[in-house]
Amino acid sequence: MTVFDPNRKRNARGEQRQQALLRAAAAAFGRLGYHQTTTNAIATEACVSPATLYQFFPNKEAIASELASMYAREMAEAERAIDSDGVLSFVEAVAELIDVCMSFNRKRPEFHTLVVDAPLSPSARADKQTLGQVFVDFIAVRLRRERPDLSRFEAAHHGQVALMIFRGILDELTVASAHARPRLELAMRNAILRYLMPVLTESPRK
Repeated sequence: MTVFDPNRKRNARGEQRQQALLRAAAAAFGRLGYHQTTTNAIATEACVSPATLYQFFPNKEAIASELASMYAREMAEAERAIDSDGVLSFVEAVAELIDVCMSFNRKRPEFHTLVVDAPLSPSARADKQTLGQVFVDFIAVRLRRERPDLSRFEAAHHGQVALMIFRGILDELTVASAHARPRLELAMRNAILRYLMPVLTESPRK
């Protein structure tokens, strides 16, 4: 049986097969969750044999890490693209950031189970950390645009708290019913903005 070789060069057909396997894995993780998904389930989803799967990935953990990295990079790019011309108000920009993040997680429900439950590789953890930093930096930059007296440390702190609020409510969103989701999404947006808005008007710290 041909086994996984990390140094094997792949042709176009091999790359297409690998992407098809990742799509199948995404569907399985999204439907079953990380822990209940097996390599056999992924192979069945992809309509290939387990032996074919193992030519491209050594185990389930490697597949999860590849997907998590891919999603983290895609989401980070989507966040960086928000309001590139700087025409949105603070409230509009933050609301757009939250909407982009929630929309991504709605389309890729497997992303959350991967970053929460999967034992990610060091590179995947680094991509996850970078994604979080993009969220924090987005808010910090716009806070300091409104309040130039705010230190970078303080602005980053507020961005981190906003990220904590987002992740906390996102945990509930992932298990909420379709009926409950809109209300929770509104609650997330309001909670983050209600936390951040007083920062714009508070007196500078001495």
